[in-house]
Amino acid sequence: MRNRKGGLEYARRTRAQEGWVAMLKRRARGERKMSSDVFAGVDQDRPFPRFPLTDEQWREVAKRSGIPEGVNEARHNIETTVGIFRQFQASDLDEVPSAKIREEFEALADAARNLHDRLSKLIEVRDAYEALAGEPSVYNPLDRLSDFVGSHQSENMSSPVEGMTRVDGQRRVSEALDVLLRLPKWLLVAAHRLKAANPGPPAGNEYWLVGSLDGIREQFAGKKITRSYKDDASKKYITYVCKIADPNIGAGTIDKAMKDRVNRRRRRVD
Repeated sequence: MRNRKGGLEYARRTRAQEGWVAMLKRRARGERKMSSDVFAGVDQDRPFPRFPLTDEQWREVAKRSGIPEGVNEARHNIETTVGIFRQFQASDLDEVPSAKIREEFEALADAARNLHDRLSKLIEVRDAYEALAGEPSVYNPLDRLSDFVGSHQSENMSSPVEGMTRVDGQRRVSEALDVLLRLPKWLLVAAHRLKAANPGPPAGNEYWLVGSLDGIREQFAGKKITRSYKDDASKKYITYVCKIADPNIGAGTIDKAMKDRVNRRRRRVD
C-alpha cells in the first residue's frame, strides 16, 4: 500500500513538473510574438531604443506640451523615452507569475523530501553505502594503524590515503543527506517569501514613463505637473504620449502616475 501511495505521489509530482516545463515553453512561444508586437516600430540599433514619432505626432506633442516644435533634442528625448518604456514592457513579458514560482518551489520540496527518504533507505544496504562512500570493504579499526606504524610494519595494512578516502566518502554521504534533509524547508521558506501578485498589471513602467515625460517638458518648456495634478495642459500632453507608448494604458493609471510624480517632487523639496 505504501509503495502504491508513493508511486501515485511521484506521478503527481512528475505531472506537475512536466506542466511547469510546458508552461514555460508556451510562454516562450507566446512571448516571442508579444515581444515583437511591443517592439513594433522601435529602432533597436542604438544604445537606447528609440520610437520615432511621425511629424504629425510631434507637432501634436509640441502643441500639448508647450515645447517649441523646432527643439529636436526634446523630440529625440521623448522618442527615446517611449522606446525604453517599450523595452521595459517587453522585458516584463518574460516574468513568471509568483504563483507558478511558488508552485514549483513546493514541488521541488516534495521531490527533495522523497529523494532524502529514498536515499536514507538505500544506504541501509551495505553494498549501496560502500558504493557511495567509496569503501572497498567494511571499515576495520586496523585500517588507520598505518598512520602510526613504520613502513616495514604496514605492508599488509591499508595505506593512509585509502583510510582518508574512506573517511572522505563517509563525510560526503553524511553531508549529502544533511543537505537533502534541509532542502525542503529552505524551498518552502522561499515559497512563503514570494509576495502574492497584486490584481491587474503592474504599473511601475507607466509611473516611470509619466515621470520621464514630465521631466522632459520641465527641461524644455519650463512647465511641470502641478500640485493640482489634473491640470488640463499636463494631462493632455501626458495622456497623448502615453497612448502612443501603449494604447492600453488606462486613464486611471495615468492619473495615479501623475499624482505620484507630484508627491515625489514634494518629498524631495521637503
